[in-house]
Amino acid sequence: MKILTLAAAAAAAVAIAVAATGSAQTPGGRTVTLFENIARERSTLVDNAPKSPSKNPESRRFRLSAGDELVNRTPVLDHKGGARIGTSYAHAVVVNGRRFGNASLQANIVLALRDGTIALAGLVGAAQRPLAVVGGTGAYDGARGSATEKEIGSGAELTIRLLP
Repeated sequence: MKILTLAAAAAAAVAIAVAATGSAQTPGGRTVTLFENIARERSTLVDNAPKSPSKNPESRRFRLSAGDELVNRTPVLDHKGGARIGTSYAHAVVVNGRRFGNASLQANIVLALRDGTIALAGLVGAAQRPLAVVGGTGAYDGARGSATEKEIGSGAELTIRLLP
């Protein structure tokens, strides 16, 4: 299960890939593109009360409720099929919707990359909008900007636009 794209939420996953242009100390903005392979993702769904009648998200009886949590860890690659450069850690809480296809979740994501971290926050799933870049460390110290994603096959590409 993934967090960023809950349109692909039956699988509940999001994905990312990395190709940075410039360094954090370089004046002006830059774009970072990352890729995550869902096949290597580890996810946990925490079914808080009221409990779903079924634990299987594929079951017709499965139901999400506000407060359910989705936690995942996904390897981050420099491009689709490329080398691993870090890990994405995501935590999302259901704010509305009963199925992954129509649920909205408030997500916090930390991209732990070789040269630092990038922190993202926002709504994912049915109410998906661009995510806010809320900070960073290392090469991304003080990062701010926005991020969008695009599904690509069995993964997704996350494009992060960092402001100067």
